[in-house]
Amino acid sequence: MFKIIKPRYIVLLALAILLGYGFSYLKGMESAANIIMKDDEILRLSSDLAETSKSKAQVEVELQTSQILVDQLTEQQRILFNENAELKRELVFYRRIMAPEDVINGVKLESLTFIPEVSEDYYFMQLVLMQVQKKKRHIKASADLIFYGSLDGEPVEYRWNELVDKKQQKLSFSFRYFQVVEGSIRFPLGFVPERVAFVGKVKGNRWNSGVNLKQSFDWSAVLQTSDSISG
Repeated sequence: MFKIIKPRYIVLLALAILLGYGFSYLKGMESAANIIMKDDEILRLSSDLAETSKSKAQVEVELQTSQILVDQLTEQQRILFNENAELKRELVFYRRIMAPEDVINGVKLESLTFIPEVSEDYYFMQLVLMQVQKKKRHIKASADLIFYGSLDGEPVEYRWNELVDKKQQKLSFSFRYFQVVEGSIRFPLGFVPERVAFVGKVKGNRWNSGVNLKQSFDWSAVLQTSDSISG
């Protein structure tokens, strides 16, 4: 009733079992090797991460240090700027003391400048009139500018209202401390300016009598070129 298994089948079965165990063993070894490799990779990445974190911390410290230095330099710059501004104010004050002829009845022409515009023969003008007496009173004044020069070899002169657009206001002032008046003029073609005269009239009030101001400047002294601006 029972069949006798031939020996060769028994051998084949044994070989199959051995091959199966061998294959399982090899797969296990391969898996173990992969696990070891993964562990090494994790250790390497962990080391890299730690190094990166250390570098990041160093960079943050350097940035903080740099920001502190920037803040300190900014504060020093602010202090120097204020000191420079104060020195300029003191210089202006002492100049007024040393040159009282520039101050008439407490009023002074602080500055008069002309800057060439892009359009040919056009100039941007800025005029600053200020009160320098200790007790500041409200001042009203009017002014005119007279330009002396030559045209086609002949001496000529032009007044402010001859060189400005009709829409522009006249040179009038109403202030307590100072006032800046700006405008644009256009010289006639071929006109070569040589001098400019400022003629002002301060209206009298109950504190001060009326007074006339007059100052004359060489054109080169009031002309502000790109070289003088950059310098």
